[in-house]
This record gives sequence, structure tokens and C-alpha cells, in this order.
Amino acid sequence: MNPYGETDLVNDLVRIFPEFAAYWKEDNEDREFGSSSLHRVYMSFLPFLGRIQPTQKQWHLVAHHLSQAVASGGDQENAAYTCVLEHLHQVQLNRILRPLLSKEAQAYVRA
Repeated sequence: MNPYGETDLVNDLVRIFPEFAAYWKEDNEDREFGSSSLHRVYMSFLPFLGRIQPTQKQWHLVAHHLSQAVASGGDQENAAYTCVLEHLHQVQLNRILRPLLSKEAQAYVRA
């Protein structure tokens, strides 16, 4: 079984936010080399999320996605909490997303 990687994460986020595909491409157009990682995707995703106006359905889907990432453990959990959940307050999304997250994911969100 192949591990969950950068392309998988990008595809999952694009299913929720189709416009993230263009944002991701632009954010990485100058990247010739470098490691691919879940962290890199989430570091690009958080500013994107802070700039758009998701629908209620999209809020629920992204909360479910982040909760699942935390539940998965390992790199998925680490990337989700260190690159998104711990920083939701910086893009003023903690009050919107926190109530939609699992209890485990909520534990990583700063007030």
C-alpha cells in the first residue's frame, strides 16, 4: 500500500475547494526541486483558506478532513496540526472551524 502523499492531499483538498488547484499551482510554480510533503501542502492551504469564503458544506468537509488527518496519526496528524490547526487563530478561523472538528482535532486549536 502506498503512503498518503503530497499529491493525495492536494487532490483531497481540491475535491473540497476546486479553486485550490490553481492556487497550489501558482504557489509552487517556481519550485524546481525540494521535498514534497504534506506540510508543504498545508502551509500553502492555510493562507488560501484564510482568503476565501467557503460554503457551510465546505466548512464541514474541511473540518472532517482535518479530523480524519488527526485520527490517522503519523505524518498526516503532524502536518494537519502543525501547519493548520495550531495556526487557525492567525487567519481568524479558529472560532469557525473549532466547533466542527473532532475532540481530538480541537485539542490542537488555540483559543
